[in-house]
Amino acid sequence: MEGRKNTEAEILRAAKKVFIQHGYAGARMQAIADEAKINKAMLHYYYRSKDALFEKIMDGAVDLMSRQFISALSGDKPVMEKVEAMVSNYTDTIIKNPYIPIFILNELARSQMNFQNRLLQKLEQDNLFMNFLAQIVQEQQSGILRPIPVPQFMITIMSLIVFPHIAKPVFLKIFKMADKEYMHMMEERKEYIMDFLRKSVML
Repeated sequence: MEGRKNTEAEILRAAKKVFIQHGYAGARMQAIADEAKINKAMLHYYYRSKDALFEKIMDGAVDLMSRQFISALSGDKPVMEKVEAMVSNYTDTIIKNPYIPIFILNELARSQMNFQNRLLQKLEQDNLFMNFLAQIVQEQQSGILRPIPVPQFMITIMSLIVFPHIAKPVFLKIFKMADKEYMHMMEERKEYIMDFLRKSVML
């Protein structure tokens, strides 16, 4: 049983690397088998198709990100405390799992409705997301937050968190930075994001 778990974990690690390097369309099962140091027959024993392998990784990514979202939005904290938890949780998760933004982009390009349905299903649990949106409006009406349209509010937050990770290869070249240095900058960026948001959205 332990050997099976180790083999499957190695397949998933290899698949993440190959999908990131070549995208969904360019990834080949043989390349994944080679990266995992197993033969193709063994790979097909665990995952019969590239679709099945991609779906497994994507399910894990959506579940991981939605759990961070739910954790950040739970409780009776003010909006900006929840936003700070969201920024921290998402940044830490992406730093530890750098494949996630690329996988989400690939899935949006490959099967937009499939990804949307998965994400909405997770976010609709316990109405946490809708309650959070209502809380934003309430704090705007109470004079705590600026009256920014809620979609703009959320898109700004998510863009500030996610875009630097999606564009990481470009920024590494532009700023001539090593990967480790860039990841350290992403860790520091949590404070910059919150400082920017407080000045931008709070009255």
